[in-house]
Amino acid sequence: MVYCRSLLFRQVLKMFDFSHYYDVGDYLINIPSEANIRSGISRYYYSGLCCVRRYLVETMNETEFINGFNIHKRICDRLINSCDDTEASIGEKLIQLKELRNNADYDWILGFDYFNENLNNVQRDSKIILEQIEALRNSPPLEL
Repeated sequence: MVYCRSLLFRQVLKMFDFSHYYDVGDYLINIPSEANIRSGISRYYYSGLCCVRRYLVETMNETEFINGFNIHKRICDRLINSCDDTEASIGEKLIQLKELRNNADYDWILGFDYFNENLNNVQRDSKIILEQIEALRNSPPLEL
């Protein structure tokens, strides 16, 4: 079991830098179409979620987040219930972004205007999450 965890951890360290999804979101929204804005919203959300997941595994050593089963809910629950205000704030933002991402990926009724109206908030909140995660990586919260 120790060998298996060690192998998984080494694989995580080689993982793609998901903060680049933020850049993909920026690229997509520069050509405004409903498809690009929907896709950009999705990329912004995943940039935050995946960077948070990596922070939890690498910085906080919470290896239970290596397993992807029900990962969105587990990450948000973990953060919202944190005693650290920054982690809790990130959890709240992720929940809001996930709702918009779900709408962007699955809702057939909402159209261009709805997503365009929400785009600046999604972009801003995703950027905040990435900045806060970087700050937490450099100065992780003490276990309370």
